[in-house]
Amino acid sequence: MQTQVKLQSALGPRGGQGRKTAFFFGAGYTALRLAPHLRAMGYSIAATVRDGRKNRWLRAQGITPIAFKGQADAELKAVLSRAQIILSSAPPLRGGTDPILSSLDTPLRALAPRAVWAGYLSATSVYGDRQGGWAFEDELLRPSTERGRARIEAELTWLETGLPLHVFRLAGIYGPKLGRGNSAVTRSPLERLRSGKARAVIKPGHVVNRIHVDDIVSALLASIAAPNPARVYNIADGHPAPPQEVIAFGARLLNIPAPPTAKLDDPSVSDMARSFYMETKRIDISRARAELGFAPRYGDYRQGLLALADEDTKPRSAATVYLAGHIDVPAEALEAVKAALPQHIKLSRAEAGCLRFDAVQDKENPHRFHIFESFTSQAAFAAHQARTAQSEWGEVSKACLRDYALHGADML
Repeated sequence: MQTQVKLQSALGPRGGQGRKTAFFFGAGYTALRLAPHLRAMGYSIAATVRDGRKNRWLRAQGITPIAFKGQADAELKAVLSRAQIILSSAPPLRGGTDPILSSLDTPLRALAPRAVWAGYLSATSVYGDRQGGWAFEDELLRPSTERGRARIEAELTWLETGLPLHVFRLAGIYGPKLGRGNSAVTRSPLERLRSGKARAVIKPGHVVNRIHVDDIVSALLASIAAPNPARVYNIADGHPAPPQEVIAFGARLLNIPAPPTAKLDDPSVSDMARSFYMETKRIDISRARAELGFAPRYGDYRQGLLALADEDTKPRSAATVYLAGHIDVPAEALEAVKAALPQHIKLSRAEAGCLRFDAVQDKENPHRFHIFESFTSQAAFAAHQARTAQSEWGEVSKACLRDYALHGADML
């Protein structure tokens, strides 16, 4: 409610003559996830489409599809003329040419005179290789890939439109499946694992930055509520991790065998896949935290994947609590922990409300045990915690270092 009040204030007392309109250049994954929030705030939404097969589904989502074949026709001009919010998620063409701006025969600022907020979804590839160091918005951009160079050109082109533009440099996006059938869009690592298409490419020291689509939406809504044109924001979860670690966690979460691995110089790794390992960096999100109040709900990949697994569960229950992570066992406690573990698993699975309880020793690091738990309610989870604290397991594992992620029951 606070976001809506701020936004109406920014639009003026009549809110665009009583009709609030948001316009998306591209009905992409993030735009589709943002749309329900804007509709709840009273916006009508239109989006350009190049493939008419999505039209029926978009209309069912409350989004008016506007055919876009490279020129601004009367329908497009009409909706732009009343749009207060404009968002572009269209990626640049080769060489950095923006597919939207390059095709309009009239400056976009002139076509959208009522716009009070505009956003361009860019990518962190603009930073280039930082050899694992942190990347900040005001640093010199040194991309080493064509993708990164194209993004820089597109950012500059959008900034030069004269719109009240905000640039969001996004980390690797993931999230749940949206839509059905031919209209379905998915960015879920769990889907790739289930399909058997996932593979871990190993490059020592390489980390990848990620962001759940719902956390992108929260950043966009915060920016819309308090526009600050020409500002650039990094949007990531703030906890980059090696890609093989994410894939292994996802496989354990689904309780399926880990997918195959390959070294970066393996001939089976495509040039396109190899290009994603040319650069490694850690994306700093301090500016978004300070200026947008950005606080990712899914602060690392474990929380995000737990949420995806929960969303896939049928029937779903908002009360279910999930815990996943690992414990590291000191050498002097290892034998006692291994001896007590079978009974701990048996007693935990027998508890009222326990849906799953697994504890598996890591194949490569015998001092690490991977833990996955789910309980029907916060009360059942609390009872498990209380029983464990008084058990033999609780005693022998006191010195273990625990690293867990929680999901459900409002993260307890």
